Amino acid sequence: MGGFYFKETVPSELMGIRESAEAFSTSLSGILVHDLYHQSNAACIGWLERWRENQWLKKAVKSQEPIFVFTEFTRTALVNFLEIPSERIQIMDPPYSEMYFPTDEDARDVVRYQFTQGDAFFVCRSPLHPACNILSLLKGFSQFKKRTSSNMKLVFTGAQGKFSVPLLSALETYRYKNDIVLIPRPTPVDDVSLISAAYALIHPCRWERFGIPLLNAMQAGVAVLTAENSSMSELTDGAGMYFNEQDPGDIGEKLIRIYNDEQMRNEMIGTGLGLFR
Repeated sequence: MGGFYFKETVPSELMGIRESAEAFSTSLSGILVHDLYHQSNAACIGWLERWRENQWLKKAVKSQEPIFVFTEFTRTALVNFLEIPSERIQIMDPPYSEMYFPTDEDARDVVRYQFTQGDAFFVCRSPLHPACNILSLLKGFSQFKKRTSSNMKLVFTGAQGKFSVPLLSALETYRYKNDIVLIPRPTPVDDVSLISAAYALIHPCRWERFGIPLLNAMQAGVAVLTAENSSMSELTDGAGMYFNEQDPGDIGEKLIRIYNDEQMRNEMIGTGLGLFR
């Protein structure tokens, strides 16, 4: 198993559905399809770009090159969309970074004092893009704050761009804006540190092109919460907690649950670490 990073250059968050499989494994040659994000209303793309993506997919199918995906979820979506045999599509494991590993409480304290004034924090690695359901997460976090009176912070380390303007404007009047920490371009070392020191990683996005930090978090001994019935929930393989990413109430309930049930959180962490042994 492992984590796949989305490309960090804007507009990487809106990158196309295709990549060379050789970028992920020198032993493979073919086409890697991340997902069918371009078909979603949340994609914020025009009809022309959507048409081009569809044309590329159809051309790829005719080429008879091997098609690779990361999950059964994506394979099923492609089979239904392209009306091709599932045997044409192979599932490959996304690579992961060996920079992630469990850290002790002293190391986590150093990170907390550096970025969140010593407070524990949830971290969200998704870009501040509408397709990542950031507003739903913020509303869910509000529910969490109201019901727990916790000092917990919510740290966003994902990329920002023009697509982030409405979200950033909403933060100006957000009731708990003092508990939101924005670190849009952390260094690679800080990125690893922030994920490794998080109380839990929250990933309210179901699209693979936005990155798969969940696997890196599990490798670091961090609990993960993500979108139910998605590639993300499949990749966590029973180690995560799942929510309806468009339902702030459900997100809030899951944040409260993982905060209140330390034993359950520790079991999730243990299950996640077991996937890498």
